Amino acid sequence: MIKTIRKLLLSAMTLLGAGLLSYHIGSQLNLKAVSAGDELWEQAPGDLWLYVGGLMMLIAGSLALAAFRLWREGRKRQ
Repeated sequence: MIKTIRKLLLSAMTLLGAGLLSYHIGSQLNLKAVSAGDELWEQAPGDLWLYVGGLMMLIAGSLALAAFRLWREGRKRQ
């Protein structure tokens, strides 16, 4: 059970790091593309990076929650 919890936490930390990096790349692309003539609802070039980064961080949170629940269940059994 400990190996499973470690794998879940390692996966969560990896996805969190990748999500933060992706989010940072998207925000930097959007900052570089700012111009006065853009339409209000036009998609910015870094939006896809932002969406993917947010999704990665959401999955990382669910993996961390699953690891916590497994750890808590293991503590109850002892």
